[in-house]
Amino acid sequence: MRYGLHLLPDAFLLLALLRMTFVGLAAQRRAMFFFLCAWLIYSFAALFLGQVWKVDSPQYALRFFFLSLLTWLCGIPALWIASRTVIRSLPHAAVVLFVLLAASLASHFAMANSSMSPIAKLLATNCWIAVIFASVFWFASVGAESPDLYLWRCSGVFFLLFGFGYLFIGMLRPGAWAYVCLVLAATVVWVALAWYIEPNRERLFNPEKLALVPAFRLRIYANREMGVPRVHGNG
Repeated sequence: MRYGLHLLPDAFLLLALLRMTFVGLAAQRRAMFFFLCAWLIYSFAALFLGQVWKVDSPQYALRFFFLSLLTWLCGIPALWIASRTVIRSLPHAAVVLFVLLAASLASHFAMANSSMSPIAKLLATNCWIAVIFASVFWFASVGAESPDLYLWRCSGVFFLLFGFGYLFIGMLRPGAWAYVCLVLAATVVWVALAWYIEPNRERLFNPEKLALVPAFRLRIYANREMGVPRVHGNG
């Protein structure tokens, strides 16, 4: 039951990734698709690490560090693409810079706190990095159109839940109910992404583009000779 709860958001993230592949969005938004695939692998691998090494062991902390580092590095291209949209708005850019500064200070404080265990320091740092990603993705979605609107916004909400959710649970320790609520909320985000993703109209059937194909061009020429009206692309 516990592992099923852990895997619930991952299962619906996989569904969203399959949906992105089905509608052709994976090829259009390669950086974001690659990052979400890396995050899915990270989620599975982090769960697997806990089965091999004890969570409070140095071996686990070392492998978790490299796993987290590799995952966030995979997200840099998507973060860069989203940040170019944020920079166009000075208020949004100022908020992101403020979040970046706050996250840097908080991560430095966590790493310098000798009372925290190594894995707790890594988790706190991961949470603040997630908040940075969440801020950039959220503000990039403001004013964006589908599919970027849903892709960036849902990703931003998820990483916001991940970052502040785990920080809240780690600091206040409210009980098992808080983790269950966090997992369910994260699951809803990926369900929403899978539901609202739509194919880009530029990739749909378009006779004007098919006119570049010789066989189709010949058919259009024959129709013109016979007096058949020309078929328009978006009509």
